[in-house]
Amino acid sequence: MTPWTEIASVVFLGLGANTENLPVGLAYGLRRRRIGLGRNLAIAAVTTAATLLPLIAGRDLRDLALTAAPDIVGGLLLAGLGLFNIWRERGGRAPAPPAATPGRVGLRETLVLAAGLSLNNIGLGFAGGIAGLAAAPVALSVAAFSVLLLWLGEWLSGRSARPPGALAWLRLDGNLLLVAVGVLVMLGA
Repeated sequence: MTPWTEIASVVFLGLGANTENLPVGLAYGLRRRRIGLGRNLAIAAVTTAATLLPLIAGRDLRDLALTAAPDIVGGLLLAGLGLFNIWRERGGRAPAPPAATPGRVGLRETLVLAAGLSLNNIGLGFAGGIAGLAAAPVALSVAAFSVLLLWLGEWLSGRSARPPGALAWLRLDGNLLLVAVGVLVMLGA
């Protein structure tokens, strides 16, 4: 994989793994549920760990395979996850909106939110590991986009009168980014 392909893959993986954070942050902000920096960092830590552990396992499997096979398998897994998510969301199985009670988000709700936002990162991390992506850049990308997009969603909520569903297209774009990462990884083989 060329350095530019790896950089693009890491950025797209981090962004694609966290695009749901923007509409979630917006939904929480519109309901006057403040996540805050500490909780946002806790969510980023959980989502990053949920990405890195499978990434390391995927890298171990990569070492056992033939030269080009891991890039092809990893790329197919990433693209497949993106296409599956697009198919699933077109079927109307969108995540439930957050609670409508105003106030600060507590620890329990933070952990539930972090777990929900981490689910797709498990598969992404595994596929990224098989594709040969390095752990440190992926961790930085996933954590940074997690914090940034949740914060941006909350910030935009104070400046927008749109309902949370108005930005539902972002999930589709995030899934398209996953497909793009998969194609980049396969082409870099």
